[in-house]
Amino acid sequence: MLATRLTDAALRVLATTTSAWEATTPLREKAATTWRTRTNPAQRAGQITATALAAILAASLTITLVTTAVRLTAAMAASLGRGCAHAATYLWHSDAVDGIRDVLQVPLGGVAAWLRQNAAGLPATPGQMGGAALVLALVLFVAARRGSTAARAGWALLGVAACAATWQTGPGSERTAAVAVTAGVWLLLAPAAYAGRWWKTERRTRMLLSPAVEEALTQLAAAHIRPDTTPAPASQPAARPVPPRLSPLKNLAALKAPSPAAGGFRCRHCDQPLAWAATEDDPERTWRTPDGTTTCPDAPTTPALHHAL
Repeated sequence: MLATRLTDAALRVLATTTSAWEATTPLREKAATTWRTRTNPAQRAGQITATALAAILAASLTITLVTTAVRLTAAMAASLGRGCAHAATYLWHSDAVDGIRDVLQVPLGGVAAWLRQNAAGLPATPGQMGGAALVLALVLFVAARRGSTAARAGWALLGVAACAATWQTGPGSERTAAVAVTAGVWLLLAPAAYAGRWWKTERRTRMLLSPAVEEALTQLAAAHIRPDTTPAPASQPAARPVPPRLSPLKNLAALKAPSPAAGGFRCRHCDQPLAWAATEDDPERTWRTPDGTTTCPDAPTTPALHHAL
């Protein structure tokens, strides 16, 4: 994130510098024209001297400003580091932190005493095994925070083991109090281990569309008509359309009648509207006009039939 911000800032500075340089183009062209038109050597020498002095002054001013900024930044960083170190030292030696260390010493001391009593013959020292136990507790805590079921079960078992070690190594009169403190510390950390994340990250995808596509989508959304999903009343059922019943003679006449113009086809020779033949005597379905004529007077071929466009 920091590298991205620094890169963006550098690109903005470069763009600003480029724009400023392009803005001085007329001035530079005018200066070049003036330089070419003047032929006096004294004037040219004066211009060169003035330009060199201005460049030296600008370089000195830039170096001074950069040096001052670096020194101020270093001084501020050093002061901030010293302040943080003093604050951390003060907090570490404060009464509140001393009390927290004393409370944590109860379970940690009990586990360390149990390791010294029962792990004397092992290759690893009790101190090494205690450090491994702390690393294991840290790993289980982080994994339980991320939602691992096995890590949450391991965190609970580790707390039970710490309570058992404190019970075995604690003094007879203080054993109960030591186990209670150990269980309290473990239960204090349990909600943080078993809860979800402290923060929730949301990922949003933003789609960039061209203005033409957005306008087309807007028009489609405006022209979209939702179907009517309202059910019809039960008391008024929808009436079904009843087809008209024709007599057998009328049906036969309808079959023999020529069909209307099929899709607006016209003859390419005589430009008359055409329709498919619909009679039984023409199984090849020859093109014909609405009046039933299949012969085209303008056809150049034989037989002189209609040809649709």
